[in-house]
Amino acid sequence: MTTYLKCLPWCKTTCAVMFVSLFARGIYAQQLEDPTRWTLTFSDEFEGKAVDTDKWDVLTRKDSYNDEKQYYLPEQASIVDGMLRITATDEPYDGKAYRSARLESRFAQAYGKFEIRAKIPTTKGIWPAIWLLPRGAQWPTGGEIDIMEHHGSNPAGVNSAIHFADAQGNHQFIYRDYTTTDDDGQPVHWPDGFHIYSTVWTPTDIAFFVDGVEYYRAGREKTPVIDTPMSVILNTAVGGLFDGDPDDNTVFPQTFDIDYVRVYQRTGGDTESHPDTTSVPNQSKLNE
Repeated sequence: MTTYLKCLPWCKTTCAVMFVSLFARGIYAQQLEDPTRWTLTFSDEFEGKAVDTDKWDVLTRKDSYNDEKQYYLPEQASIVDGMLRITATDEPYDGKAYRSARLESRFAQAYGKFEIRAKIPTTKGIWPAIWLLPRGAQWPTGGEIDIMEHHGSNPAGVNSAIHFADAQGNHQFIYRDYTTTDDDGQPVHWPDGFHIYSTVWTPTDIAFFVDGVEYYRAGREKTPVIDTPMSVILNTAVGGLFDGDPDDNTVFPQTFDIDYVRVYQRTGGDTESHPDTTSVPNQSKLNE
């Protein structure tokens, strides 16, 4: 179906800008799906019997930022039916009220397409995240790209963010919430099924997509160009500043299922990749 816009004389400029923006977003989405534009540089389809520790660091970590209440333990990450499963439980461990898992890829890359198909958990106080973080740069100087974060108390929303340092080295961030409706006009509840969460990161901008639909793009006018190679991080935090702590209505266990992780560089493009960054400590302060 073709939609025609009829502009009054005083709004021709506005309509033209809107049309160009929508057209550009359509072209951008087409490029996202065009396999000839991308070369695979890293992937995990999770087809083995256990997490591939040649590809991932599976953390053991008690202390986290953001007043989070989980203890990250390797046994909370498993391979189930060809998927990575991160399980958050309300079993206390060494002074922490909850258990969960966090994985960080040994591979790191600057620029490219990062694509993850996943089914996220949802309940009050749960904070699943798919994000990118450098290991060799002090946070926030090296930047942080949050492909998907989810407030467990709001099943209809996901959001993306970019964290960076200003000229004085102070932490700054920009973000966008995303909700949409189905064919019947009802809100889509993201945890009800699998969705593809992705970002395209170039030297000039960073764009965010769900199921191939672009919902946010930030360029130089909003954020400095981030060029530090970053690892992929998958985790479920419990409690803290993002969605508050679990309450009497919170349900456990909660599972975060990841079908695949795929990273691409633009064919003939400007990607810089680093196959193994395990010798460099992670410097994040947010989302830890």
